[in-house]
Amino acid sequence: MILIGLFVFIAFIVVSLNMYDNYNLQKIEDYINKEKCEKYIYSKGSYKALCEDKLLEISNSFSIDIKKDKIEYNYKDIESIEKEKKNILINDKNKISFSKNEEIDEFYIQLEEKLNKQD
Repeated sequence: MILIGLFVFIAFIVVSLNMYDNYNLQKIEDYINKEKCEKYIYSKGSYKALCEDKLLEISNSFSIDIKKDKIEYNYKDIESIEKEKKNILINDKNKISFSKNEEIDEFYIQLEEKLNKQD
């Protein structure tokens, strides 16, 4: 009986944490859509989004504070981009990380297109 109670308690905790995490992801996606970002990807614990006039990165964490967890790079301030392994270096100092080569290749091409449109 104690084992059944323990199992139910653990299952409840797991389901609760999963629901809370899904709420966080939905909150981030709603913010990205509100900012009118056309393309976004979730990789290595953060969303990377290409918006009208900026590149946006929002980290996923247990408690979300979008104002604190986001990093914005205005296209007009980006002087250079470079691929380095599974990272994109912005202005030789800011790094955006990806987990797969396909993700970085696709995102890099889309970012280049956005930057070329800004010129």
